Amino acid sequence: MGYLEEMAKYQKTEKQKSFSADFLDQEQVEEYEFWDEIEIGKETVVPLRFEVKAEDMIAYAEGVPDANPVFYDEEYARKCGYDGLVAHPMFTTQVLFFLLRKGHGSWIRTPGSRNPGQILEWYDPIRVGDVLTLKTRSYDKWIKRGKYYMRYLSELYDQHGNLKMRGYMTLILPKTREDVMRFVRGEHALEA
Repeated sequence: MGYLEEMAKYQKTEKQKSFSADFLDQEQVEEYEFWDEIEIGKETVVPLRFEVKAEDMIAYAEGVPDANPVFYDEEYARKCGYDGLVAHPMFTTQVLFFLLRKGHGSWIRTPGSRNPGQILEWYDPIRVGDVLTLKTRSYDKWIKRGKYYMRYLSELYDQHGNLKMRGYMTLILPKTREDVMRFVRGEHALEA
């Protein structure tokens, strides 16, 4: 059994089932944004929206896994003083991957990338029923010790325009489209 078939066993929600987890699919990769093509300062409001359902929050918490029941037991969360389920702090990772499928900001899905870290600032809890919009801006890119870094500023807003989360997302990426395609083909001679 391949990794995609194995992953399919764990896909429970409507969104999970509609999302392609095959980041090595060449057709999908061709629609990504690449390090050497990124224009610093470009800003985009991603046209897709993420409507938060209880099943999305629960499935994420179970998949992490995190045993804190405020993430998957609404009754328990209410007993703790919340107005419903609490989104896991890293729930926004799922939201970003879902929304950034192609074009500006899709470098987040690049095969061969590595994550040196990110900074997340929370402004308002994500709740069931929120419809999230992503605004993203290419913030900086640099070369350090022969590695190609990219940082974006990403902001999630709800349907009322309230800022939910601001994040500075950083990855180390292959430099060019051809470098990424070599990685997809299993060739490991990426440009330094």
